[in-house]
Amino acid sequence: MEIRPKTSPSSETVNSCCRRFGIAVYNLSPDKNTEYRALSVPDVCILDIVGSFYSLSCNAIQTSGYMHLHAVRSSRRMPQDSDRPYPAADSTNADTSALERLVEDFLRSKRRNSQAYATSAESVLERFVEWCGRRGATLERIDDNDRILREYAKHLQRRVDGDGIAASTANAYFSYVSACLSYGVRDGVLTRNPALSASAQEELPTAEQTQADQQFWTPAQREELVAYVDERARTVINDRAFDAYIEARDRAIVAVLAYTGVRGAEVFRHPQDDRDGRQGLRWGRVDLDAGTARVLGKSKEESKRWQETSLVKPAREALRQLKRVQRPPTDDWPVFETAHAPSLHRAADAVLSETTKVEALETYGGIREVLRHHEITPPALTTDGARRLMQRLTEAAEIDVPNGTYLQPHGARRGIGEAVYREDREQAQDLLRHQSLSTTKDHYQHIDAAERTEELDETLGFEDDA
Repeated sequence: MEIRPKTSPSSETVNSCCRRFGIAVYNLSPDKNTEYRALSVPDVCILDIVGSFYSLSCNAIQTSGYMHLHAVRSSRRMPQDSDRPYPAADSTNADTSALERLVEDFLRSKRRNSQAYATSAESVLERFVEWCGRRGATLERIDDNDRILREYAKHLQRRVDGDGIAASTANAYFSYVSACLSYGVRDGVLTRNPALSASAQEELPTAEQTQADQQFWTPAQREELVAYVDERARTVINDRAFDAYIEARDRAIVAVLAYTGVRGAEVFRHPQDDRDGRQGLRWGRVDLDAGTARVLGKSKEESKRWQETSLVKPAREALRQLKRVQRPPTDDWPVFETAHAPSLHRAADAVLSETTKVEALETYGGIREVLRHHEITPPALTTDGARRLMQRLTEAAEIDVPNGTYLQPHGARRGIGEAVYREDREQAQDLLRHQSLSTTKDHYQHIDAAERTEELDETLGFEDDA
């Protein structure tokens, strides 16, 4: 036993070490004898391996007691210098986190056998690492419980529901992550693969949730909703002019969704994605004269991720009206800024002193005007906020949607895609920005099948029963 000051590792690191090496840690203070195996032990760290035992270091954690560590023989093979566990994420000597190291090693291994697989898995695993990073989910935490992978499965389900990825795609993403974690088990840096747990698996989108099951706006629903927000905005703008921002914004949101084929994550702020292009559409990327908007698409090729989407006439007109009402002071201003007052106030608080903010509110009469005057960029409406908005608008417009649901943002993309596809396949491909026509055809197989039926009836001389 060696007692000397050391930099304290995280509790996750300590807990993982206890589990991995069979170390029991006790607090032998005068009034307690508590095992800390599954609790926070901030002052314990592993120094080195000596023979078949582990050399440990500790500090006194309180004046009334001290830490006593008992090291036992490990049943595991003693790790060599070349295969020691990856450094903890908070290690001062590590250039990358343990999870990043695992992903790098996994991809390197896969490239030896299948470059195509590694290429497909790379972007998914990079996003998984980023997703974990935002939640402080270290490799130790992933190993400790199933909750992280369960939450990741829920995240993928939300993407199926809101962003429009196919259930099969979501399951493929999860499979890449699971394969990587299984590699970690074989490499000795994980004790098990939590992606294989029942609690994680039950949250995955079901295979039965096919493209045909996913919602799309019918032409009648689209017309009803557009008519409702048009009339609502027209009435309020005539009465209140610049104070009609919300109504003008909502009309523009509906028009953009209904006619352009954009994905929600391309124009609204994605709370779990801090990449440029996922923080809400900005006016600097909208060209109303040309009728285009530059958005971050889904292409796996970096050079093709930024794409130009077409703004057809109803979308252009609604955006022009919104810009006149909104009066954005900078090109970086979000097209669809949030109306959530606490978020707007937090944006102001990050820049202005309390005194300046109070004076500005008295002068300009509202938090939005304060942000405009000081050119403090407000946060954009989130993807979740957009879904809640669409639910409110669907109910207010009294639009009948099967199963008691609402007109979801991605349903607009499917709906306008279908309308254009019936007229021109290649135009639909361009509108939806699919890399190949086959992708577009996969989405609208039912149209092709119905048309083939009509053609075959005519070819074979069968008359319509009707």
